[in-house]
Amino acid sequence: MSGVTSARQQRGFTLMQLLVLLALLLVLLGFLLAAVSRVRDAAERTISQNNLRQLALGIHSAADQQNGNLPPGPESWYPGNGLVANNGHGPCLFHLLPYLEQVNLFKSTLKDIGDTPVYASWNAAGTSVKLFMAEADPTYEKGSDRTSYLGNELALPARPARFPASFPDGTSNTILFAEGYSQASDTVTFGGKTNTWKTDRRWWDNPTWKPVVGAVAFQVAPPREAASSVLPQGFTPAGINVALADGSTRTVSGKCSATTFYHACTPNGGEVLGADW
Repeated sequence: MSGVTSARQQRGFTLMQLLVLLALLLVLLGFLLAAVSRVRDAAERTISQNNLRQLALGIHSAADQQNGNLPPGPESWYPGNGLVANNGHGPCLFHLLPYLEQVNLFKSTLKDIGDTPVYASWNAAGTSVKLFMAEADPTYEKGSDRTSYLGNELALPARPARFPASFPDGTSNTILFAEGYSQASDTVTFGGKTNTWKTDRRWWDNPTWKPVVGAVAFQVAPPREAASSVLPQGFTPAGINVALADGSTRTVSGKCSATTFYHACTPNGGEVLGADW
């Protein structure tokens, strides 16, 4: 009997062996979770870049159909001055709806202002557009009528720019859109109206601003309470994704200086982008 008992004991695991096995399993689990996280981050980054690319291509389509006139960045009229029928009034993303397979949504905003029928962004309040939101945005909320993408007001000013005439610096050297938290801690909609479709998000809203030493041009994965509503934010530590005026996208490293980033935002400044671009 003692021999049988001894054989059974030898076939079992000691406490030390179990602890070692458990440690190995935990290490393997850590590697697996890290790999899954990297795959998820890569997928979300690809989706965000695709969204940005679609926005830039929407700009091209709008220019093609509006005699080269680009939609304004801030909430404004496009095309024309709002004195004739079938004009639209709203921020850039609203004007892009017809060129982003959102014609029905755009048409649903047609209302009379006095005797003039106008497509108005405030009539889209509460409506979510999937293309305008990024799940990688840490402040993302499903069904939100906000946006995870900001327009560059230097390239898309209130007075409509023209494509490509307004981009002498080169369309491949000028940013149109960048990622940004949809709900930064101090996020407000321009105009402060509670019934406004919350897609009027932009930066460089002061065209006379120039970067100074130590200035911040964009934020990379900041905590929500530290995110500024007047700056774009990258969603991951890898940097910030932007869409260029030629329809391409790129990831800008967090090491890019404020001066270089600003030069990439000016469409006609005549600057040469720095080596950190």
